[in-house]
Amino acid sequence: MKRNLTLILFCLGLLPSLTACADRYPPAYSAEAITATVIDADTRKPLAGVVVTANWQLLGGMEGNYPVGQLEVLETVTDANGRFHFPAWGPKKRPKGYLREDDPQLLLFKPGYEYRRLANEVSSRINYDSVRRSVWNGKTIELKRFRGTMEAYENQFELLNGALGHIVADGPEECYWKKLPNTIRAMNRERLRLVARGVNPHTLSTVDKRLLMNDEYFTKKGGCGSPKQFFGDIRP
Repeated sequence: MKRNLTLILFCLGLLPSLTACADRYPPAYSAEAITATVIDADTRKPLAGVVVTANWQLLGGMEGNYPVGQLEVLETVTDANGRFHFPAWGPKKRPKGYLREDDPQLLLFKPGYEYRRLANEVSSRINYDSVRRSVWNGKTIELKRFRGTMEAYENQFELLNGALGHIVADGPEECYWKKLPNTIRAMNRERLRLVARGVNPHTLSTVDKRLLMNDEYFTKKGGCGSPKQFFGDIRP
């Protein structure tokens, strides 16, 4: 009786582990297209040149909520009208883990602005749908100019790099860093700008620096070639 009650609680999502009802997750996922517009929060004018990444992170582990990899990673840049678009994809077989309810994650970055992390709202209901949708599709997204101190901007830059680091470093064998060329180059330019402004370079654990400093590791681990050669125009 106790065992049956535990199984029921698992499948209702009332307990963190999802092992008992893992068969409810689809064997493959697809995603609908995402199109949105980015504007300056003050001027209400469209923002061109905003780097946007989208990733669908797989979760698993003993408690069912530990990142175990990425199912898909995409990148784009807003056009002159502030518009960005990610095409639909799938079906794509999930190698391990599963998607929950907040995917995809969107990261938006433009130098001089506060970066934004956007995702679907997390709820108590587990999303077992095989077709994934972003609540930000069709929306207008505001970016605010950063008006804080240099230290505060540095801290925010670190947070963005931390979020990107999970995509770049967590699955080196998947070579996701190759899917983020505009992002890596934008972070490299911004890191060099911050160093020129007097920020201690040793405090900036950035994704571009990580790739360059660990070129041998990424080359051997992932079998995707050398980041140094791939990003031949970025500086250490």
